[in-house]
Amino acid sequence: MILSQKAPSRSGSLYEQTYLALRSAILSGDIAADERLIETQLADQLEVSRTPVREAIRRLQQESLIQMDSDGGLYIVKLSLTDAIKLYDCRIALERLAVLDACEHATSHHLQRIEQNLVLAEAAAEAAAESKQPSHGKPTVDSIRLLELSCEFHQLIAKSSGNAWVVSLLDQISQKITLIRVQTLKGLDQLLDIDIEHRQIYEAIARRDAAAAEQHMVNHLRASQTRIVEVFQQVERVAQASFDHRIKCPRCGAFEISRNGRRAGRQNYLCKSCGRQFLEYGSSAHG
Repeated sequence: MILSQKAPSRSGSLYEQTYLALRSAILSGDIAADERLIETQLADQLEVSRTPVREAIRRLQQESLIQMDSDGGLYIVKLSLTDAIKLYDCRIALERLAVLDACEHATSHHLQRIEQNLVLAEAAAEAAAESKQPSHGKPTVDSIRLLELSCEFHQLIAKSSGNAWVVSLLDQISQKITLIRVQTLKGLDQLLDIDIEHRQIYEAIARRDAAAAEQHMVNHLRASQTRIVEVFQQVERVAQASFDHRIKCPRCGAFEISRNGRRAGRQNYLCKSCGRQFLEYGSSAHG
């Protein structure tokens, strides 16, 4: 976990800044899905007391970004393929409403901001295609930027609809979809392909063509849903192929292992089946 660059600013509420720092770390992939969240370690890394960390964790639990397992350990929520499909179904219903209302209520200022977003996204996609940064198992800077701009594009449309409830509900769903994309990693590469789809939606809104805008939005989100399904299936195939190389508990042999901080400069692990703690050693782990 790397939180050194996400330390809260002292200019605002310490609790709010701590919450934003942890939320950013979760949605950017800085905290791994199998890494146990330990209040004392988070407080040390963020240079705050445990109180704002505890309050931030409670809020993130309410937002379904952090969950507690049966042993009381805190982890980032790991969403399934079924979750992804259902979230997209909800998103499609809400964004159909948002884009229809946007065609009626979007001002010239709203349209200008959406177009600016498109220009930035197209430039970022071009830069990402040219740089082709090695990911080393993590999202690249370009990929994260593309994801941020993609989320912003849909937020701007929702805000231009004039329906504050749609904005709030879509924000909750977008957080979960961002988490899915970061956890599957390869799904971020697909963002290079959505510029044309976004521009079609924008141009229909600008023409006040509600039928076309709705159709382009539904087509875009259905295509995104299909891409996510394909990514999940690919990740599952890779996970199955590497199953025999996973770290297992030296006591009971279970593979249900989570990270549990560090000791003596090495990664400490916790077996969710029997509760045994053991240390990483070289390419394997030993008690």
